[in-house]
Amino acid sequence: MRTPDVVALAARLVPEPARRRCFEPALADLLRRRRARCRRAGPLARTALQVWFLASVTALAMEARRVHRHAISSLNDRHSAKGVDPMILHDFRFAIRVLRKSPAFTAAALLTLAIGIGGTGAIFSVVQHVLLRPLPYPAAGRVMDVNEAHNGRPFAVSAVNLQDWRARNHTFASLGAYNPTTVTLGGGTPERITAVLADAAVFASLDVPAMFGRTLGADDMRAGGPHVAVLSERLWRRRFGGDPSLVGRPIMVDGTPCEVVGVMPASFDFPEGTEIWLPLMLSPDDLSPAQRGAHYLAVVGRLRDGATQAAAQSDLTDIEHDLARQFPRQVGQYSVVVTPLLDALVTDVRQPLLILLGAVLCVLLIACVNVANLQLARATTRTGEIAVRSALGAARMQVFRQLCVESLVLSLMGGVAGIVGGMWVLRLLMSISPADLPRAEGLGLNPNVLLFSLALSLASGLVFGIVPAAFASRADLATFLKEGRRGSDGSGGRRRLRGLMVGVQVALAVVLLTGAGLALRSFDELTRVSPGFDPSNVLTYDVQLPAGTYPTFDSDAAFFREYTRRLQAQTGVVGAGAVLFPPLMASGFGGTVLFPNRTGSAAEGSMQVRSATPGYFETMRIPLRSGRLFSWSDVRHGAGVVLVSEAAAHKYWPGENPIGQPLHIRVSLGVKEAQPREVVGVVGDVHVGALDDDPPPVAYVPQDQYASDEMTMVVRTQGDPMAAVPVVRAVLAQMDGNIAISRVRSLRELSARAVSGPRFRALLLGSFALVSLILAAIGIYGTLAFSVSQRQSEIGLRMALGARAASILRMVVREGLLPVCAGLGAGLAGAAILTRSMRALLFNVSPVDPLTFAVVTGTLVLTALAACYVPTRRALGIDPVNTLRG
Repeated sequence: MRTPDVVALAARLVPEPARRRCFEPALADLLRRRRARCRRAGPLARTALQVWFLASVTALAMEARRVHRHAISSLNDRHSAKGVDPMILHDFRFAIRVLRKSPAFTAAALLTLAIGIGGTGAIFSVVQHVLLRPLPYPAAGRVMDVNEAHNGRPFAVSAVNLQDWRARNHTFASLGAYNPTTVTLGGGTPERITAVLADAAVFASLDVPAMFGRTLGADDMRAGGPHVAVLSERLWRRRFGGDPSLVGRPIMVDGTPCEVVGVMPASFDFPEGTEIWLPLMLSPDDLSPAQRGAHYLAVVGRLRDGATQAAAQSDLTDIEHDLARQFPRQVGQYSVVVTPLLDALVTDVRQPLLILLGAVLCVLLIACVNVANLQLARATTRTGEIAVRSALGAARMQVFRQLCVESLVLSLMGGVAGIVGGMWVLRLLMSISPADLPRAEGLGLNPNVLLFSLALSLASGLVFGIVPAAFASRADLATFLKEGRRGSDGSGGRRRLRGLMVGVQVALAVVLLTGAGLALRSFDELTRVSPGFDPSNVLTYDVQLPAGTYPTFDSDAAFFREYTRRLQAQTGVVGAGAVLFPPLMASGFGGTVLFPNRTGSAAEGSMQVRSATPGYFETMRIPLRSGRLFSWSDVRHGAGVVLVSEAAAHKYWPGENPIGQPLHIRVSLGVKEAQPREVVGVVGDVHVGALDDDPPPVAYVPQDQYASDEMTMVVRTQGDPMAAVPVVRAVLAQMDGNIAISRVRSLRELSARAVSGPRFRALLLGSFALVSLILAAIGIYGTLAFSVSQRQSEIGLRMALGARAASILRMVVREGLLPVCAGLGAGLAGAAILTRSMRALLFNVSPVDPLTFAVVTGTLVLTALAACYVPTRRALGIDPVNTLRG
């Protein structure tokens, strides 16, 4: 967050009279002092000045609010208002002086708190922005995502089934269908942009009016009607300069003039990233009963007043069951799922983000325990001071209050440092976060997050301050004189408390290390999965043909046939091909397939359907298991052929040779197939979606026989695939200069994106676990080193009376390892329970993986031994002669 934003936020926290009389004059003085110091400060000093300025502005705003409340209280009840207790102000001033006199302690505590609060604030920013921020639609809780599910997995909706839902449901005011795609925007340099084909009910369901003009209406959905478009505010400003007169004028979309009828407001971004909305026109063929098995639409709906999600779920389920009785083959294997739109948008990231939030809260708790341990050790060294104050008449509550104020001041300073650090952590998070993280646009520190960080700071101060203050405030002069002479490290209660704190740190560190270990093992297992192709040196990009220039299937097929042949002839190109829906994109086209030689339930199945050009399988290096691949002789009006994947061969022809078997694809992108196809080859399995999903059965048909106006090109090169981008653009321009390419990336990048989510989780959990391990090691070292320093006289006396080095070693190491072993046992038990929540995020790894638990145990034990090394050496180095002399 920039400095002006912080100043503006602080100013909004101050009521108007106090802002004008107190805050603004003092702020002006702070700004003058900051400018004067910045002129002669270096980069590091400027960072320190920035932290000082932010803390000063925050303190100034709080003081102005306090003065305002005091003034109001004085006006309301002059007799009862006696101002702020001067002792409170004295305690704050005294706390600041005490912390300034202990720079090492203050720096260590501030750094520890800044790590915990900064990391927690950054993760909470993501959680609040992605999961908790309401959708920008009126009555957003009534907006539902509706899909059909197959084998428990969400699936696209059949247009024919949607038609029945609309006619027969009683709970939805509207049900809108849409289909994301891309289009070429003309009018200058052709540009591929993200588009959505949507019907009028989509805009009715979301209930957001256009900023200029109107949204799509029912009349726009009629076939043969005028071509219209609605633009996003982002595209309107970027491409058309924010011209309000654009509404009513035509723009070129896929080579066809489209009238701009409206511009949506900036807050409207549905689906996320969309830049233009076009009418979704369903022909009579699309709505014929034969197309009931074609699932390709996404659906959003708005509930009627008084209707609930449960009622809508029951309503559509009854309709779907009735359809299943009428059409058992097409509908019987599907169910309906009604989900609030917000939940549907974040369903894939909700659990990972909540796990990350829990992990960073564990880090914060470890940091608080660490600071509490420091406070307790420091309170032991201040026993004399506190005992003398008590002997001179200070009440225990006064001493307790003073120590709590010191903790609160320390926590607030740590909170300010944590907010500054949280800004850096948030930038780092966004740089490594998955590209498909939903609702991430505009993510940053906002007032809610700042208030959360402030509350977190105060809570942290209470957590690590109360217990040490309670112990320290009980000091009395007689006890101090007796224990001081012996050089004791405090009462047995304090030693046990420090041991308990070390055990808590170790237990939390074990839970974090176990979760991180499981995530790392799962990520490693995932990277070992072969995607079914070789991603090295392959360039991928999308090409969509304008419908106005290429109106028929024959023209589409001819273009991609010629374009592929020209690419294959280019110097430096090893191979080239095209496919409808590339691997690892979690999208595709599923269809019903029939087996003419079979009867009953065995006569029907389902497969993912892909069209591909000759050269695609060779370019991707997808292995041929049997039969042959496509050739240029497999033309549109020739014999129908099909390739099937290994998964399809094993599922539908177990123990048989599928070569030569007939296969009829019932749903084929509008291409009516009267005759079945012949299986001419079996190719290796390819992961269509995520790598942790089993490859589905896939049917591949020649692009000439299964033409589409949009294909993904794959080009294998001899070197860097991105260096071939100018070549493929030049070849495309030679054929048609009005066509643009989109989604240009290497296949290696596409493969990396398939594991970006697990990599993000493993990286963050690993980072949190490493920080927790370091903090736990510091806690073990600090506790043991303090104990050795306080018991120096005792250890020296033992050695003077004949104790051997081995017994001293055992005593010190036992004292250090006992709480570690207790924490290790509690942590392993807790990890065995808590890591079960990660089951859905793990791949080929059990939540109670023995190897992970063994490695975590060994790591903690070695870390504890390393932390005990220096204090043990120090204990063994004590000179008994000097001890006796002292």
